[in-house]
Amino acid sequence: MDKFLFLLGEGLKNLWRHKLTVFTAVFSVFLSLSTIGVLFIAEQNTHKLIEYMRTKYKIEVFFKGTVTNEQAIQYVQKIRMIPGVYTTTLITKEEALKVYKSQFGDDLTEFLDYNPLPVSCVVNVKRKYDGYLIITPIIERIKEIEGVDTVNHQGHLISRIESFYEHGLLGLSGIAFAIILVTVMIIANTIKLTIYSNKDLIKALKMLGATNTFIRMPFILEGVLQAILGAILASALLYGAVYGANEILSQLTTFTINVQWMFLGWLFLIAVVISLFGSSRAISKFIK
Repeated sequence: MDKFLFLLGEGLKNLWRHKLTVFTAVFSVFLSLSTIGVLFIAEQNTHKLIEYMRTKYKIEVFFKGTVTNEQAIQYVQKIRMIPGVYTTTLITKEEALKVYKSQFGDDLTEFLDYNPLPVSCVVNVKRKYDGYLIITPIIERIKEIEGVDTVNHQGHLISRIESFYEHGLLGLSGIAFAIILVTVMIIANTIKLTIYSNKDLIKALKMLGATNTFIRMPFILEGVLQAILGAILASALLYGAVYGANEILSQLTTFTINVQWMFLGWLFLIAVVISLFGSSRAISKFIK
């Protein structure tokens, strides 16, 4: 225990001696882990966001004026069989007239002696995210059904969001990987500087018979401490960002960002692995 405390103390001293380079290393770890954290949170919640948007997204199908309610029921059954369709709601001519009256206050039948509003159908697409939802084939299949007059939709909006999601995650993954590589190099350079400034002490310890493990351990601990500091800062940022975002979202919508905070433990583990790679890279070259 005394030996471990001594080695830990040496690691802390090294951190204090090289504050500027240590700050650079800690900031790099912080940046790496923050990017990884954003990726994880985005992956967890973008699926949820897309599902939420799909519940709000509707395709409006208007049948030809000659289509009766009974015929429309048969057409709606065909629409329901199209892959990607979640639910369908038939709106009869009578129901459409009631909606018109409630919104505009006028009764069209008083002026025209008949109900000019067509039978229509509201189509909801699948809510569960299982890959791209291609709206165009659904629209084309609906248009092929006999009796369909016009189809109103904004399918390009969801398609664009899903496309942006896929490409965005790929881009962020590449950025995260590049930052991790840079972080490993920065930690390695920080440890190299520490080793160089302690070269006389290292020679003295070797002359006294100290093992390589004993000599290396303070430098390894220095790298681990840098990583832990970066992980603490990244965790604080991610937690604060999610909390603040949810406070804003609660005022605007029912959608909230959900996070399994156990993943922060993985961030600390990743930080330690990064530090060990960086420290080992430096130590293997200068302490043999």
